[in-house]
Amino acid sequence: MKRLVLTSLALAAAFAASSASAQGFSATLGYTNVNPKSDNGTLAGASASVNDDWSATGSVAYAFNDNFSLELWTGLANFEHQVTLAGLGTIASVKHRPTTLSVNYHFAPDSKVRPFIGAGYGWINVSGEQTLGALAGLGIDGTNANGLSYGGGVDIFVTDNVFLRADVRKLDFDTDVTVESLGNVGTATVDPLVYGLSVGLTF
Repeated sequence: MKRLVLTSLALAAAFAASSASAQGFSATLGYTNVNPKSDNGTLAGASASVNDDWSATGSVAYAFNDNFSLELWTGLANFEHQVTLAGLGTIASVKHRPTTLSVNYHFAPDSKVRPFIGAGYGWINVSGEQTLGALAGLGIDGTNANGLSYGGGVDIFVTDNVFLRADVRKLDFDTDVTVESLGNVGTATVDPLVYGLSVGLTF
């Protein structure tokens, strides 16, 4: 699946490049919330809940023409989440950095207000796992994740080269959790909605 998606992205980029007319780079710097879905699976037989967090994000993109661009978006610092189990309270914290590679389609390229939609593939690098509360002192490990991503947003140009962006994307984020002396205790299904505000520059 991963190879198929990356191949599709490359083909879409090549197609867009074949009619290039407004080539150029852009970059953004923003503040973003990773908000996990409400049902985060079962760990050690108990319902799990993962809270949200804010952190800095950034992106670089290349526009092949007025409508198509290829964007690399990533966390510039870790997001950190607390994991709570029903009946036990907060039992762990985990950090991660998400990255996505997407093909975006931009509407109204001649307007100051330019909506866009996009689809691609995402990678989640999990790190800094730590047990808390009832599990404090035990080792814990969460696997990295990857999967399809999709979303959209709007760019509002305040000058010819500077714009403000509001965007939202959905990430596929499931991590298998292993706890010292307990083994594999289940899968945390995070699958967050990611939304943020950014300042961007075209060049």
